[in-house]
Amino acid sequence: MSRSIMQTRKECFLCGTTQNLHKHHVFFAANRQLSEHDGCWIWLCGRHHNLSNEGIHFNRVFDLQVKTATELAWMKQNNKTIDDFIKRYGRNYV
Repeated sequence: MSRSIMQTRKECFLCGTTQNLHKHHVFFAANRQLSEHDGCWIWLCGRHHNLSNEGIHFNRVFDLQVKTATELAWMKQNNKTIDDFIKRYGRNYV
């Protein structure tokens, strides 16, 4: 398992709980394996993952905030540009 570039502790990214955690790949579908490899994932509790309207899968604003922050972290960690990110993930969120 790769390390998350977004978190150093295993706790919900939003509320900090350590209970009922789910691994959320920030860039999913065709990019799920890249997200895993690059550490572009976060821990979310069930409530903030997919069990309520607060969950990232139902809250477009939260989803886009996490995507933008993760893209910026990826570029910083890898000393890359937006163009590099687009080449790897197909689009950008910044």
